[in-house]
Parts: sequence; C-alpha cells; structure tokens
Amino acid sequence: MKTILNIFLIPTAAAMLLAGCELERYPYNEISADKLDATNLENITLGNYAQLKEEYYYKTLYQFGEYCGDNVTLSGTTSDNLYNHYTFRRLPNDHYTARVWQFTYQTVVNINSTIELVPEGESKEKDQLLGENYFLRGFLYFQLCNIFGRPYTQDPTANLGVPLKLTSKINDFPPRATVAEVYEQIVKDFEKAASLMGSNKINIFASKEVAQAFLSRVYLYMENWAKAVEYADLVIGSGRYALLTGNDYKSYTYPVPEANTETIFAIRMVKDVDFEKYHMNEYSVGALYAVIDNQGWGEMYPSETYLNLIDKNESDLRHAFIVPETDGGELRLSYVYDSAGSYLNASSKVSLSSGNMYTITENPNLYKSPVVQMEINNRQTYYYVERADDNKKYYVRIENIALRNGYPKRYIYKVSYQEGQSHLYSPVLIRLAEVYLNRAEAHAELGHESDALADLNVIRRRAQIPEVASADLASKSLLDRILDERRLELAWEGFRKYDVFRKRQALDRRYPGTHLSGAPVYPTLEYTSPDIVELIPQSEMDAYPIPLTQNP
Repeated sequence: MKTILNIFLIPTAAAMLLAGCELERYPYNEISADKLDATNLENITLGNYAQLKEEYYYKTLYQFGEYCGDNVTLSGTTSDNLYNHYTFRRLPNDHYTARVWQFTYQTVVNINSTIELVPEGESKEKDQLLGENYFLRGFLYFQLCNIFGRPYTQDPTANLGVPLKLTSKINDFPPRATVAEVYEQIVKDFEKAASLMGSNKINIFASKEVAQAFLSRVYLYMENWAKAVEYADLVIGSGRYALLTGNDYKSYTYPVPEANTETIFAIRMVKDVDFEKYHMNEYSVGALYAVIDNQGWGEMYPSETYLNLIDKNESDLRHAFIVPETDGGELRLSYVYDSAGSYLNASSKVSLSSGNMYTITENPNLYKSPVVQMEINNRQTYYYVERADDNKKYYVRIENIALRNGYPKRYIYKVSYQEGQSHLYSPVLIRLAEVYLNRAEAHAELGHESDALADLNVIRRRAQIPEVASADLASKSLLDRILDERRLELAWEGFRKYDVFRKRQALDRRYPGTHLSGAPVYPTLEYTSPDIVELIPQSEMDAYPIPLTQNP
C-alpha cells in the first residue's frame, strides 16, 4: 500500500536522505493512498504553504534579490550575514543559504510524495490541490536557481543550476542540472499547475492565474518574449485583478492581501500570531528599513540613485513609501552628486536666509560660498554648493532630517504595517503591476512600440506621473524607460538584482553607503562576475551522497 509522509519539519542538512525516518516528528500521520481524501490532501498542501512563511526562507530569498541590488544603502555595518549579502562577500557556510537549500528540498520531497500518490481526474478538488503542489514545486526551484545559478540569459545549457529532485525516493540523489534544464522543469510545473487549477482560490493560494502570472515572469527571464506576452495577456484579460489607485496604492501593504485587488499571490502572515512567531518586530524584512512604533532597526535606506530617479516627478505617488525621520532632525543639506555624476555622503546644517535660499551654518569653510545656490533645469529646482577643495559643483538635498552615522534616515514603509502592526507583512510574490511591466518589456523587445507604450503608461498613470509618448523616445529608448519604471515600481520587493543581471548590465553602486567600505569593494559589478551567484552551502556539499560541483 502506498503511503504519503509529510516531512516539512525535518531540521537536517540531508533532508532527502531522511525522508522516510522519524515518523513521530511529522505533523501528520501516515496516510494510505486509498484513504487520501480532499481534506487530508488539503492539510498536506497547507503544510507546504506553511514552509514559505519560515523566517529564514522568505527573508533570505528577499535579501538576495534586494540587498544585492542598487535600490538600497546600508547606513552602518552589522555582524549579521545580511552584510555579506549586501557587499557580495560570499561565504561557504552562510546559514541563510543553508536554510534556503534545506527548506527547499524538504518541501520538494513532500510535494513529490503528494504528486506521486494523487492521480489526476478523480475530482476537481483533488486536481486543484494537485495543481497547487505542482505550482509550489516550480516556485521553489525558480527561487533556488536564481540564487545558486547564473541568469538564464548567460549560456543556460552550460551553466549549472541546482539538483532536480523529482521523486520521493530516498536513494534518488541527482547531480546539479543545468540552468536550462531547471527552467524547463519550472515551465513544465507551472503549465501543469495551470492546467489542473481553476480560478476559485483567493490570492493567498495558487490558482490558474497565479501560475500564468509566474509563467509571464519566467518566460521574460528566458527572453521568450512571445510567451511572456501570451501569459501576461491571460492574466490581465482574466479580469480578476485591478490596480490600486490613490491612497489605496500609497498604503499597498496595510490591508490583508485578500482585500487587495492588485495582489495575485502573497504569503499570508497573520496578525499577532505570526508577528510573534517570526519575530516581526525585529527580524522581518521591514524591520531593517524602518522604526515603527519603536520597533525595528531602521538602518537600510533608499539609495541616492533611486531617489534621483523617483524625484524626476514630484507628483509620483511612490514617494509615499519613503518616510523621512524628522524627529530630532535639523534643517541640513546632504551631498548627492557632482556634475560628473560622482556621489558623496556629507551633511551640513543650514538655515533659511531669504526667500528660498539657504545659508550654510556648519563648517562653512568647506565651501567656496556659504550660500546654497539655486538652479532651474527642465522646470525642476535644484540646489548646489561648490566645494573649496576641489571646486566641483555638488547638487544637494535640503530637508529637515535626522541622521544615522551621517546618512539621512529615510525609512521605507513598503514592506511593513499590515493591519497597523509595525513590521507585519504578507510578502507579495507577484502582482498585476509586474505583469503589465513584463508585457511592456516583452513588447518592446519584439518591436511593438505602441503596445509597449500602452502598458508602460498604465503604470505611469497610476503613479500620477506624465505618460511617455513616441516623441520622448529620441532622448531615451523605450526599453530603458520600461526598465526604469520597473525599478521604480518593484523597488524593495526582491527583484532588483535579477533584473540588472538578466539584462546583462553592470550593477552601479557609486553612491553613498557602507558597501564602499572594507574589502572587497564593488562600486560596480559586472554581470559576468562569479560573485553574483551564491556558493552552495558547504554543509550540504558534505552531506550529499554524490559530489556536487561548487560555484566558482
């Protein structure tokens, strides 16, 4: 008689090896194939969803996608390994990467057991749950391959991804598959999931549209532009989702995800219960970005390059996600950049002298003139000072703001404050705005200018910034404008690293932050660098019964 075992609590480095041991540790008893009803299957599937909530699982996925990008600046150092992620200092014994590897394969084996046991076509209820398991497996491999494999756009048939464990057999230990092979399996799982599932589940569970939305992203990463458009069309055309607008958009993460018409799929966190269980006052992703209700660290801020991009339009609603800390702050200037684009970090107190002009009152001898100068360019007002030591013009911000280690404290609220609880956050894994941007980028790559502009301007209108017209493309290409919009719209959601490197761009971090201290230092990092791919945890290399090739 076949049985299925739920293994998602095994805390071992060799989860696949121990899949059939220690039954007393499982949250469910053995279930025989002939007694596996929809209720039992639902309980097992809920256990697989629960794995995504584990503190060191989602948080690690998030850190590699966002802290390794150019939207953030850290205002100090920390003994936490997140500092190594932020500075691309790879460690073979990083506990974050080890936990992601372990939890992924623990859950994958449990999913495989479910898939092997449940035949298709017995009932719509079972097919739905079976589809959810296929979706979860595809999602897990997609995330794992992003961390431990190079982008698909970089020779996917030669570069290694991760082992594709597709059975529950204890003695099945596959070698690392290529990135192309992993992506092929991801597509198969998502397409299978979409074929089995319906549209009746709310957005904290997988559904047909969830799988289709992820397929739009996967095909975008694969540069299969036509398929990316095809699946984006299906999601947008389903009519299930609608962009938030106005104040609802500015407070995107405050309500529960089920009340959000734009969210396609989110990991549901529960007020009070999960807040305490996962230490969200201190250890959620939002806690590093802000201090809310005296909780959190508030040490990671928006980068200067991100601020300069969003400040091109003062009306941009996305400014609402950035909340300067003014309590105890003073009116001061902070350096932004010189005319050659070089960034500095410095701050001096100023006072309002007359009209909208300011006088430097702290260390005025550093400047050729103690008066801050004003410049109007493209209908925008800029302020600048000239240093006495290098005679360069430095554009500055003037604001009432507090500092941390000399860095202006601009808190990020985009991943906090669900139901009014400081750093409670139900991670949004995909939403409608991204699907529009996926389609816009694919249309642009296909040369469909009008279609790409239409999708781009859907997002810009919602942000309340001017639309882009064909005439505007003479100064900046359509694709570059879409990528800028993607950066603005998806900031602090765990995308930025992957978007930079999949487009074969260098990561430009020539802006203030502690990533420019210590060694090694990467003011810029090429997409070809080995450091953009994490090392497989040495504990997993040692525990695996066959040799695994380590990343260079």
